[in-house]
Amino acid sequence: MKDLIRILKSLISKRNIAGMCGLFALGLFFFSFNPFHFPTAPKKEVDIEKENPITLTKVMRSAESAKKEKYLVSASTPQFVLLSFDGSKSVDMLNEILAFKQRLKDEGKSVHFTYFINAAYFLGQGSAYLYQAPGEPPGKSMIGFSDYVKDIPLRVEGFNKALEMGDEVGSHLAGHFDGTNWSEADWKQEFNSFNLLLMNVQKNNPAVTIPKPNFGPDTIVGLRAPDLGVNRSLYKVLHDYHFLYDASGAASLSSRDNWPKKDVYGTWLVPLGRVSLGKSHISTISMDYNLWMMQSNVQEEAVKGTALWQKYYDDAVAAYMDYFNSNFNENRAPIVIGHHFNKWNDGVYWEAMKTFAENVCGREDVRCVTFKELVGYLNTEGVPPLIK
Repeated sequence: MKDLIRILKSLISKRNIAGMCGLFALGLFFFSFNPFHFPTAPKKEVDIEKENPITLTKVMRSAESAKKEKYLVSASTPQFVLLSFDGSKSVDMLNEILAFKQRLKDEGKSVHFTYFINAAYFLGQGSAYLYQAPGEPPGKSMIGFSDYVKDIPLRVEGFNKALEMGDEVGSHLAGHFDGTNWSEADWKQEFNSFNLLLMNVQKNNPAVTIPKPNFGPDTIVGLRAPDLGVNRSLYKVLHDYHFLYDASGAASLSSRDNWPKKDVYGTWLVPLGRVSLGKSHISTISMDYNLWMMQSNVQEEAVKGTALWQKYYDDAVAAYMDYFNSNFNENRAPIVIGHHFNKWNDGVYWEAMKTFAENVCGREDVRCVTFKELVGYLNTEGVPPLIK
């Protein structure tokens, strides 16, 4: 990877025309070879952008070959907005999300969130050996486990409450491992671990009394893979486990206004969007971690009340609103934004998401829904017809 980045930088710095043409052709090949019909965003993309956000993002833009499609829509075509959170460790964050949701409801604005949870957070440190990821020793997780066993009942209680309020719980698998190189058997092992950790949450943590989760294998129908790390084997497993959708992809700037499509197994593919950030219009995935990476190189440098924090906030809100307005005024394709149970840069991205939700949820013809609700619409009404 480092060698590839060095080559890219050399091509850019030397203004090597022939080299750039070759790079463009190579990019077209890789982006067009996609069995699932839209460009995914594996961890490699994040690494490339992190090396040099401005120049290398321009190269990636030039290689984007995803075709922008035009759909037959009208003023009554619903504009779906999907807001989600990956993780599930912070109970305080979950409670804050639910409080915000209730506040919007009191204002007459409906918003339903989707939570892609990690099952490792439903296991205490003392019982960590009960989990084993593919190719890893028992008790290893990339994100650890629940810091305190006493948090597990609160976590279950919080997500049960979220379901009662109309939200959705999806899967972010168990230990947050990148499955890009996993086999079909590996994926099945991780899916089974996720299911067992949720179903046996009381048995696995006998020191506390835990309410029965109202979420598990019978109710979870969607996945966002950790690190957005996917491969062909995953999609066969999603079908075998009766999942309705995958939210692990990421659109390009040219395809962010395209409606979801199904893969060869009939699973809906609902990718994250893409936004242009700041005056430099840096292209990145519509996710808080990626904004954090682009703005401060994954460093906690902004403090609320400072000019820097305000700039990051203004740029994030503007990026989200530009994404919304672009789709709303053209194809009405779903807006897909993903966050985490974190408050990076002193909560600036969470505050930006709240402002965005307040601005758009409750508008006429705008529906802030879960992924499951969107898929229900797609299965009933279908995608708007393409204009040839």
